[in-house]
Amino acid sequence: MCKYAFLFGRNPALSYLELVSYLKARNIDFKPVMWFKEGVIAEIEKMDAEKLVKELAGTIKIAKVLFSCRTKELEQKLLQANLYEGTSNKLMYFVSAYNANEMKIREILKRVFKEQRLKAVYKMLAPHTLAKRLQNYVDIIAVKEQNYYIAKTIACSDPHKFKERDEGRPFTEPEIMSSIRLSRILANLSCTKPRATILDPFCGIGTVLQEAMLLGYDVKGLELSEERVQKSIANLEWVKKKYNIKQSFEVKKGDATMLSNYFKKERFDAIVTEPELGPLLKKLPTEKEAKETCNKLQKLYEKFFNEAKLVLKPKGKIAIVIPQFRTKNSKLFTIDMDKILHENGFRIFNVTEDLPIKVNLPYLYKEEWHKIERLIYVFERS
Repeated sequence: MCKYAFLFGRNPALSYLELVSYLKARNIDFKPVMWFKEGVIAEIEKMDAEKLVKELAGTIKIAKVLFSCRTKELEQKLLQANLYEGTSNKLMYFVSAYNANEMKIREILKRVFKEQRLKAVYKMLAPHTLAKRLQNYVDIIAVKEQNYYIAKTIACSDPHKFKERDEGRPFTEPEIMSSIRLSRILANLSCTKPRATILDPFCGIGTVLQEAMLLGYDVKGLELSEERVQKSIANLEWVKKKYNIKQSFEVKKGDATMLSNYFKKERFDAIVTEPELGPLLKKLPTEKEAKETCNKLQKLYEKFFNEAKLVLKPKGKIAIVIPQFRTKNSKLFTIDMDKILHENGFRIFNVTEDLPIKVNLPYLYKEEWHKIERLIYVFERS
């Protein structure tokens, strides 16, 4: 098994959950070695790094670990390492250091390249630039615990691709739709094998469905609004044509609290959804408003989960966002998920529970601009 460094985005713990879920669904052996603030170093038996970084929403870079060493051995090890494989004697290099002295490593690299008679210029390299597979660059990741880990970037995500899928499709509804990144993460968190069928019973304009299709899943959606059903269909047809994918989709008009009426014989491998989260909030709610919203959503989710168990296969997963509401005076109102799980035979599924590095579920997903806090869960049908 080889060691790799995975650098994550704004939500490292959530990105780690996504990575582990993706690998487990594809039976790729994964053993985390070391956690650092922005990522993880892990041993992996086999991996297509370019494919992996494209299919994960939370991983920014994948770097192959070249060596680990003590501080006093660092310069000699860098001299011996195969850092640059290009044909030109002119190159750009960049260093990302974590718990390590970046300036020190840059100075060592400067001496290393000079000794190797390479004209090396230090330059900041953005992810979308690295994603173009430049031949004359070296991107070094340095992580220090007791020893140094030195890794070289071999694959990088292109944030422009997410923007292209978001803004290029026929219809968007920024105020209510799931984000492209979160939708991709949720699909991966379902820990479902490729070519399975995924259902989104609150599909809106199809954001979760399009990201699941691009990951290789057949998808079905349900939506109360006929207008959004048509928008979702248009968006999914655009995705199929734009990215030349063969996965199938179907979107129906219907109520998520009556799933078994629409899918009488079908059984799904997973449900992936960001459901109704309550009214759009422009400011923090009062206690009365938060309590009323929670009571309304409690009833909705109880009905939904009662139906979800009827259309899921045994051991089927639900990757879902559940809201919680923090009021103006900082009081927190939540949905009683324990009651819902107990009554419907679901349990929390945590893909990291047997690993030496664990992340607790639910995961609190909250950006500064969010007025509704989101809890990300993965459930398994008992």
